[in-house]
Amino acid sequence: MKRLNIIFISLLAMVCTVLSCSDDSVEDKDIQKIDPVGQLEVYKTSREKEILVKFIRTNYVKDIQIEIAYRNTESGENGEWTTIVLNGDNYKYGGNYLLQVPAEGTYEVAITLIGANELRSESKSQLASTFEYVKTSMFDCAHSMMTCVIKYYYHKGPRTCWQTYYPKEQGYWDGDAVVWGQGGGLSAFVALREASVDTEQEEYYRSLEDDMFKGIQHFWVTDHGRTAYSVYPDSGNDRFYDDNDWLAIDFCDLYALTKNKKYLEKAQTLYNYIYSGWDDVLGGGIYWCEQKKTSKNTCSNAPAAVLCMKLYNLTKDNTYLEQAKKTYDWTKNSLRDPEDFVYWDNVRLDGSVDKAKYTYNSGQMIQAGVLLYQQSGDKAYLKDAQETARGAYQRFTEVRKAVDGTATRFYTASPWFNVILLRGLTALYEVDHNPEYIRTMADNARYAWDHTRDVNGFLDNDWTGIKTKEHKWLLDNACMVELFSEINNIK
Repeated sequence: MKRLNIIFISLLAMVCTVLSCSDDSVEDKDIQKIDPVGQLEVYKTSREKEILVKFIRTNYVKDIQIEIAYRNTESGENGEWTTIVLNGDNYKYGGNYLLQVPAEGTYEVAITLIGANELRSESKSQLASTFEYVKTSMFDCAHSMMTCVIKYYYHKGPRTCWQTYYPKEQGYWDGDAVVWGQGGGLSAFVALREASVDTEQEEYYRSLEDDMFKGIQHFWVTDHGRTAYSVYPDSGNDRFYDDNDWLAIDFCDLYALTKNKKYLEKAQTLYNYIYSGWDDVLGGGIYWCEQKKTSKNTCSNAPAAVLCMKLYNLTKDNTYLEQAKKTYDWTKNSLRDPEDFVYWDNVRLDGSVDKAKYTYNSGQMIQAGVLLYQQSGDKAYLKDAQETARGAYQRFTEVRKAVDGTATRFYTASPWFNVILLRGLTALYEVDHNPEYIRTMADNARYAWDHTRDVNGFLDNDWTGIKTKEHKWLLDNACMVELFSEINNIK
């Protein structure tokens, strides 16, 4: 009996030991279970294609991985999941993670904890929609910019015209812009006047037309028997043929839009003045300055060729057509770089060439070439324009790091010069439909609008936003009105 008791006790001890081990196993298994995150929240941010993932861990365990999975709900329940795995030791108690998604939309975001033994926690998920960036239309950009320009630059001095800087900068005269700046303001108005047709703003810009015309008349000066626009609103100062080129082109565009003959008459009067600066020295060409005939410049001849073609298209007078061809040929033969087809700045009277290159010079020759091609069908003009556009794009653009840290291709010259280039590029796009050059310019304009405006809505002359100036130049902002307007008008 005693022996049986001993055996029974031994068996009982063994059973207890087994049960104890079994309990230990269950306990160990429970310990190995992975708790899910205690809380998950997903939000859109103020940036496109970005979702903020916030989560809390209630129980920290070492060597845990955090799996964030997402899918676009537009694909339905069968949509493919994309996963990102994070080191759990970097998120001991949870944290925030900025999830970059490939496109705008609504996403399901799930978070799962994974152990070293491949055990997975319960997944938790939520839906979130990305921020939808609603772009301001190019016309609205132009209208907004013009509103600012008028508010801070227009009629702030003794004359009804444009001032040079805001805030006003002390200079060598009363602060009103020289005729170049006045022309830039007029170009902005003319471009927006055209863009406003059939919009709610059409009547407003029509109502400003007479005032804008009267403003530039302060600079309409008679000297030496000829009347034209002078640098300053007084007699006896310099007059530049290129200043008058730009204004004459604006008047052609105003006449085409309004059919008001005073604009055509003004353009024709200016044509006569401009070609009074043509002679046989250097085989032809128009001087830069009436009072200082030291050079013949691309900037006085290329827009003159454009002016001739605009006058021809408005009047069908062959005189203008023949002068356009003559001016185009002289400028191409005298000032075009045969290697990259980009235009040099000027040729001096001794025959030496100033080989500086500016965007606007090439832009006007591109436009003149396109206008001549459209009239004649001669593909040599189109080939010239395409070669110069390609050369200008290669020379005048480069990849730069912008104010937000992104690397983007920018036209790097002064904005006003770039916008004159755009005139040629848009004309070329109308016939060859190559969007590359104007798309880059449009992207630059959009970037400047989105990232670099100051508290008054003004832009600097550096579209990247890296360099800023206290005093904002009229031309840097007036030209943007034209830029936004012209891009708006591209079909």
